[in-house]
Amino acid sequence: MAGTWENQNKILPGAYINFLTSNPLSITPGDRGTVALLQEMSVGTAGEIYTVTATEGNYSEGVAATDKLLVNEALKGAKTVLVYNLGSEHNAEDITNALSALRTIQFNVLAYPYDGAGFDTNKLTIASWIESMRDAEGKKIQGVLANYVADSEAIINVTQGVRLSDGTTLTAAQAVAWAAGITAGAGVNKSNTGRKYAGAVDIVPRMTKSEMEAAITAGKFIFKVDSAQNVTAVYDINSLTTETVDKGKVFRKNRVIRTLDGINNDIVEIFESNYIGKINNNADGRSLLRATLIEYFNELQRLNAIQNFTAEDVTVSAGTDSDAVIIDCYIQPVDSVEKIYITVNLA
Repeated sequence: MAGTWENQNKILPGAYINFLTSNPLSITPGDRGTVALLQEMSVGTAGEIYTVTATEGNYSEGVAATDKLLVNEALKGAKTVLVYNLGSEHNAEDITNALSALRTIQFNVLAYPYDGAGFDTNKLTIASWIESMRDAEGKKIQGVLANYVADSEAIINVTQGVRLSDGTTLTAAQAVAWAAGITAGAGVNKSNTGRKYAGAVDIVPRMTKSEMEAAITAGKFIFKVDSAQNVTAVYDINSLTTETVDKGKVFRKNRVIRTLDGINNDIVEIFESNYIGKINNNADGRSLLRATLIEYFNELQRLNAIQNFTAEDVTVSAGTDSDAVIIDCYIQPVDSVEKIYITVNLA
């Protein structure tokens, strides 16, 4: 089990992690690349989940090309797309059922490719669920929505569509699939700033320079096109715009969020697979855990995910309870200007 913490009062064994600009944290490079796509389908039964990769897919029989359009856009960046069938039409109950089904499924990014007044409540439900999964369940995922002002590092707000080379025009809602794919597929040491949108030749609508600057300031994920008709992502940012002591400007960068989320997921895996119930909570046991974490952070540094890390940046101490451990780590994700302080409470 995992999650965030304020007091050392957790009941279930697990890793409880806080990511704050001014408080303690942790990380490990894991395998990314899975998008969960909530989509209406012309065939099949609502509630079915189809696993699709670049080489195979378990769609329902008779699936149409239009059903595959957004999956193919997501696969331009993702390794795997989990298509949740919302049915031929969907409502709030279908979204609730989808989110319930996804609670125990592993993925990196959730994509909801719908926009308009009729879908505002669904977008709010999804954004709230993602925040809950991150904070209460310790499941560090992000969501990609269209024209949704979330003001959150957990939500990417796509506000433009694109025109493909075959003449197909994708709305901002449909472009959510591509943004989700490249976000899921990017490693902890990669940024999608300037990422080329394969197959796209124009943006809908185009923006002036001043409009683009205003959009970035407002936390919007936008595109630009050059004279050679190359469409690229302007800036790999999420929708966070409000800076606080706990979450500074660096939290707007999706590369940094991937690093922090990777740390969360990896350190939980390290602890639960190798240490929980297997080593003594004494000086020797904590020393073993510290050595593993140092090795892990050194690997992240070799991957250029973090920088300026030294062994002295990790301390492991006993928690309040006899079976609790607190890890203090001081790391600087590449692309940031100051160290982020991380607290890990292992109990």
